[in-house]
Amino acid sequence: MLRVGFNARVLRAPGIRGWTRYTISLLKELSSLGVRLFLYSDAPLHAGHLARLPAGTYEVRIAPPMRYPSWEQHWLPRQCSRDRIDIIHCPVNFGLPWSSRCPRVLTLHDAIDQVYDAGRRRWYQRLRPAELKTRLYGWMSRSSAHRIITVSEHAKSDLVGYLEIPPRKITVIYEAADARYHAPIPAPERERVRRIYQLNRPYIFYVGGWERRKNVPFLVRAFAMAALDGLDLVLAGGRQEERAELARLADSLHMGDRLRLLNDIEDADLPPLYAEAHCFVYPSAYEGFGLQLCEAMAVGCPVLAADSTSLPEVLGNGGQTFSLLDMQELVCWLRRVSRDASCRADLSRRARTRAAAFSWRASAEQTLSVYQQLRSSPW
Repeated sequence: MLRVGFNARVLRAPGIRGWTRYTISLLKELSSLGVRLFLYSDAPLHAGHLARLPAGTYEVRIAPPMRYPSWEQHWLPRQCSRDRIDIIHCPVNFGLPWSSRCPRVLTLHDAIDQVYDAGRRRWYQRLRPAELKTRLYGWMSRSSAHRIITVSEHAKSDLVGYLEIPPRKITVIYEAADARYHAPIPAPERERVRRIYQLNRPYIFYVGGWERRKNVPFLVRAFAMAALDGLDLVLAGGRQEERAELARLADSLHMGDRLRLLNDIEDADLPPLYAEAHCFVYPSAYEGFGLQLCEAMAVGCPVLAADSTSLPEVLGNGGQTFSLLDMQELVCWLRRVSRDASCRADLSRRARTRAAAFSWRASAEQTLSVYQQLRSSPW
């Protein structure tokens, strides 16, 4: 049985975002393929995340208190040796030791820091100690990895072009929606979610971060410009401190109570929230993949996505793209989707068809193939 060690620090906090979903979903499927998992961290892992994994398929190893560099560079490789690990895998952009007795795999989801964020930081921000440490850790992990997994061809292009990683070192493996998004959603469950979040009118939906690259104000302005009678715009996710900025924008656009900001969403409520929406809109300016597209498509929610970075690759024919250079294009699509039931039905059909192209089982099988290639060849 293949013994794989994971840097599982991403599972310490209770929140669930892209990297956490990726890690949990991959671990679940790898365990079903007969992989013995060892989860390493410098602090306890959240019980809610561990509850999603099949019992008896993993072991958790928590280090005693120590500084992070000592944990990553000394404790982690020593513990891998003690556990006779065949492969060590870090499922986020940094966290591999410089050396170990087993091959090292890194999932590098994107090059956002280099492509998008770096040019938007002032010179003194780039020289802050925390920023320098993050860049150092990232460089060390990329350099020490024997194989890098990334999540789209677009992300691979950026890794090659901006980080100068040899293409032969990179394997593209798509993410996917959890299986529960493909399951039918009963009417009582839809009604329950509408009642909990007080969604009394039809709505356009967005879920994800509210940071700059997610481009949420673009969606808010387009929605206001579309003047959709009887529809709300529901934004889920984000952080509490970001609410005020979006609320001020809505006030300046005279949106009244038609903008709904939902911060605390139970993960189990997401499928019905997608399913009840007129459409899901993803206006992000930069994504390595865009997992929400897979989730919305699996539910059969009509999808409108920006024609930027990886989003057209993931969406395929499963929805409609729009330009971030012309807000009127999104305005027109919002009006069409809100008023034309046949358009919504067509987009819903296309979404479900495209969603069938993604599965965590296939992702785990391809990841296992990477492990087996490394194990059977000089590294």
